[in-house]
Amino acid sequence: MFKLFNGPRGRYDPLPVDLERTPSASTYYPNQHKNRRFPAIPPRALRHVIIAFVLLCLGWLLFRRGALPGMIWGPGDIDFTTLRPDYLNASVDRPIVIRLTIISRADEFERRQAFREAILDGVSENYVQLAYRFVVGRPVEPDSKTDHAVLQAIREENNKYDDLLMLEDIKDVPARLSEKRYAALKWTASVPEYEYDWAMTMDSDTFCRFRLLAQRLQYFYLTANPREKPVLLGRMGGHLVYFENTVPDDTEDDNAEDHIIKGQWYSYPLGIGYMLSSNLTATIMSANPPLPHHVNYPSDDVMIGAWVAALKDFHDPSVKFETTLDHDDPPVRQVHPRPYLPYSVDTTIIDDKVGWHDFKNRGGFEQTIGWESACVHRMSIEEMRAFRKMDEVKNDWETLPHY
Repeated sequence: MFKLFNGPRGRYDPLPVDLERTPSASTYYPNQHKNRRFPAIPPRALRHVIIAFVLLCLGWLLFRRGALPGMIWGPGDIDFTTLRPDYLNASVDRPIVIRLTIISRADEFERRQAFREAILDGVSENYVQLAYRFVVGRPVEPDSKTDHAVLQAIREENNKYDDLLMLEDIKDVPARLSEKRYAALKWTASVPEYEYDWAMTMDSDTFCRFRLLAQRLQYFYLTANPREKPVLLGRMGGHLVYFENTVPDDTEDDNAEDHIIKGQWYSYPLGIGYMLSSNLTATIMSANPPLPHHVNYPSDDVMIGAWVAALKDFHDPSVKFETTLDHDDPPVRQVHPRPYLPYSVDTTIIDDKVGWHDFKNRGGFEQTIGWESACVHRMSIEEMRAFRKMDEVKNDWETLPHY
């Protein structure tokens, strides 16, 4: 289903003033300095000079915006004035092993580079051992000049960094994001579950402080035991749609969607990102036929929560499932979905409301960035680069940024 471009691993490189005519110095004029005056500037011209000066200053400030971290933030965006929690000074018993996938558009070259430099470069191996891939779909029209150029640039990028998971069978369009998420999990599960702790998926506009993430996992969620227990961690929303696998994987229809039914409410991870324990990841990938993963955007995040809920609820006779008028002909009728697995799986859901949130005033779960903000969604490239350099967080990494 997917192909890994092979290429050598590389380092992150970051894609004269005229003199006034005066009398001879030997000639003395008693009043020559007292009576000198500057020429008067007409009021209208003075206004123009002032306006030009102000505009010049504003332009300079905008130009310097990305270079001076303190100037990029608005009121309430960041607050480090509160007391720093003691657990941020603590080490971890052992490094957390994470297999990370970053969902990325094919043409997001600059954002991927910023992600490497501002987030991935210098992650402390004493806290996190990280393997990662950017998950990229196929340019929509590979025969067109534009998309051919994008494809060629992607290959060159992967030759340099060797960190792209190129899905040649999946078009790089929003409607097929759910398939990209499923392919990301397949890559994660390509190693045995006992070799890692968490399968983590993030959007490319999410900033993660991995050292802080590891500290929060140990301090707040020590009993999670991801290699032995099914666990889903992130920032949770709620939904009640469930999916049945009805679309074949070889479909070329971008809008084809698995059958949707309605059940009871459950928690699902928002687009900020999410973490599945290695135990849960292996369980999900063991299903045959595969779990439904043809779910139209923007329900690709809902799909993850629906899987987890259905692993338990499809076995529970007390849970009522029924058709919906949006996806089936009337009347609404009760249905009995086939379980994904022959046994029930009861997953622990962790809703980390402090550590995972949207950027201030950007999204339904917006929050001021503070000491305990581990994963922050909806950050621009400039904000990512500036945040990494802040005194309060720069020591989360082993090295200073190279940009």
